[in-house]
This record gives sequence, C-alpha cells and structure tokens, in this order.
Amino acid sequence: MDARQVRTRARLYAAVLAAARDTPVADLSVTSLARAAGVHRSTFYEHAASPGDLLRQALLADLDALRADLLSAPEADTDEAVTEATRRVLEHVREHAPIYRRGLGPDSGPGGLDGMLGDHFLESSRQLLRAGRLHLPLDVEGLPDDVVSDIAARYVARATVGVIQGWLDLPGEPDVAVFQTLYAALLPAWWVQQ
Repeated sequence: MDARQVRTRARLYAAVLAAARDTPVADLSVTSLARAAGVHRSTFYEHAASPGDLLRQALLADLDALRADLLSAPEADTDEAVTEATRRVLEHVREHAPIYRRGLGPDSGPGGLDGMLGDHFLESSRQLLRAGRLHLPLDVEGLPDDVVSDIAARYVARATVGVIQGWLDLPGEPDVAVFQTLYAALLPAWWVQQ
C-alpha cells in the first residue's frame, strides 16, 4: 500500500470511529463517511465493503498492533507481555466504549463486534501456542494435545468477549483494574493468568 492509500485509510478509520461513537453503524452511510474522510464514495469501496466492515478494520488495526507488540516481546517475558497486552486491549476497549457497548449488544446488527473481537483473541492465543510461548497442561484422552489446546483457546477467546461485554455493562466508566480482578477470578486454572 502506498503512502497516499495509507493516509486515506487513516482518514477513513478516523471518520468511522468518530461517527460510530454516537451513531449505530447501521445508521451510517458510505456517503457521510466518505465526506467526513474527504474522499469519494468509490475510494471508500476500495478500502471497505460497508461502514460495519470499515469499523471492524479500524478497531482491528489497533488490536493487531497490540498483538504485534506482544509477539515481539522476548520469550522469557511472555507472562508479563500477556498481562501488558491485556491491559492495553482493555484501554482500547475503554477508549471506544460506546462503540463496543453497541457492537457487543444483542441488537448490534451490521455493527456486531463479538465475532471480530473473539477471532482476534483466538488468533493471538494461536500465535502464542504456535510459537511455543503458551503451554496448556491439558490432557484429554483420545485427542491430540494441539487439538485440545486449540479448543481451549476458542473457549477462552469467546468467554473473554462475554467478560468484556459484562464489564462494559457495569455502571460508570469502565475500570481496567475491575476487569482484571474479575477476569483473573473467572479464568480456568489451566489458562495463563493475566
């Protein structure tokens, strides 16, 4: 992607994040987002298929950068890196709390974020497992260890989205320390503790 496309994508991401803060994604139009980003509708479609798609891309860009930081940490610091990455993901969610509240809600429609967020967490765990930086002491008779680990990662990824949704539903401003305490209490003993 050339520098002009990178700048255009950044403007589109900023436009959708600003608009989705106060407006459900289903109510956003390509025309209004393109206008806010200072681009043509055709340029919008070069980057995304819909406002919901653009919103997920914008949020994932931040989340993927956090995962890259986690994976670039020295292996000896994996536990500390996971804890820090978790904190930074929560700060990201808190920064975009109105978007996530709507996107994780039961009526999220085209702005639904639960699949995107769960897939992100799952891929982070899979990358740690492949790198040998996450070890799950699970043994299920008749199933290979890598299959059990992947199913365990799916379980925790989807459960994490549920904990985030519940955390966002608490009254007041989301408090990262409250999430961390709640999450540590809910995580299975066989999962790495954040």
